[in-house]
Amino acid sequence: MPLKTDTSLKYTFDLQALEYYFEICKSLPNELLTHMNKGRLFSIMKNANKNMEDLKKCIASTMKSQRHWGEDVPITWTKLESALKRLKEDKKIYLFSDLLRDVKNSNDFNINDEEKLNNALEFFHETGVILFSSETENIILDVQWFVDAFKCIILDKEHKDSKDEKNLPEFQELYENGLLSKSLLNQLWEKGNFNQHKKSLIYHMKQLDMLAELSLSTEEWYVPCMNKHAYSHEILKNCNVSSRLCFLFQFLPFAVYHRLVVACINKLDMELWEREGRKCVFHTVTILHYKDSKHRMLIGICDNKGRINTEYPYSIEIQANVTYPHEVDTQLTSDLRIRICKILYNLTRAFSSGESSFSVGYRCQLEPFGGNLESQIVKEEKLSGLEFVCSKCTTNHVANVESIRRFWEVIIVKCLPVVPCLHITLQMYLEYMYC
Repeated sequence: MPLKTDTSLKYTFDLQALEYYFEICKSLPNELLTHMNKGRLFSIMKNANKNMEDLKKCIASTMKSQRHWGEDVPITWTKLESALKRLKEDKKIYLFSDLLRDVKNSNDFNINDEEKLNNALEFFHETGVILFSSETENIILDVQWFVDAFKCIILDKEHKDSKDEKNLPEFQELYENGLLSKSLLNQLWEKGNFNQHKKSLIYHMKQLDMLAELSLSTEEWYVPCMNKHAYSHEILKNCNVSSRLCFLFQFLPFAVYHRLVVACINKLDMELWEREGRKCVFHTVTILHYKDSKHRMLIGICDNKGRINTEYPYSIEIQANVTYPHEVDTQLTSDLRIRICKILYNLTRAFSSGESSFSVGYRCQLEPFGGNLESQIVKEEKLSGLEFVCSKCTTNHVANVESIRRFWEVIIVKCLPVVPCLHITLQMYLEYMYC
């Protein structure tokens, strides 16, 4: 049997890498294939220098193509960045007021007011140098330290030293439902010098939609990426429900769903709904309720790749519900659509350089989320007239368009002379909000 030469081995490895690359391409939607490039494919071997120089050149070239590369910034900002890195050697967090005092007292920075300092710090925040928000005094200088604090919450290997027979129930709540108690967080952050900066760390984790604060009084948080609990549609038994509004994606990281849930809790004055003494939060479904309201909102994420409609293989779907005999308030659901659109637009605006990265549609059947009836997604612009004949379901059926769309029709009244109310599409709304 002839021995393989280095050349034949190289050919074999390169061929395997190419086959693997094409397998990845097959699983991606067309929208993402524009980001793929066979010229950036490299087969490398452990403890070998094969292709390493070409790989380094490719990484450098890719970095130079990034948005902030080559951007003109004041020369004083580079001096400020160096100063922030020196501060990081001794401190994890620094106060904005102290930094403003420091730069005013120095002749190096030419920064003499809050606005100029804010602009510089926002740039460093966007480029990953620091974590900064103009709404808080604390600047997190060490981003890796912040990441390590979150890893203490979500990684099993970080839990082995903290776990014991006394806190086992609290760990179970975290592992199964993503619910984090004050006492457990204190234990997890005991060793990493995190507890003394707990307030700032929690603030920035909330700002980044990594967790949501469920109770200020008891200090309890929801960490959605930890939730593994399964949903059952029996939860909505004896409820009147709206139709299901679907936000349709070609590409949807699971984290977008997590961040949407957290944003609704943090920004829309919502709470996790409790039923039979348990919070209704599951791996792919969350049920929230408006404070001081009988209305609840279900948020679910669906993988539609196995269904007939493959144009949009993923969807985030929302459905309002109330306990029978109450009826769903369509004004509330209309307002909810606007708020959810705005949050999703902000969460996914980096996905696409053009229009919105998602479309809108409806399920063709009016039933509780996860129910027994087969249903398909119909895009909003195709759901017109009085009736819609759905031929995507196994059994053809006729859907009443008004009964589906009435919950989510959006009417915006512009405060300008003699401008009528407008029934708007998603794109019209986004242009109204952001253009």
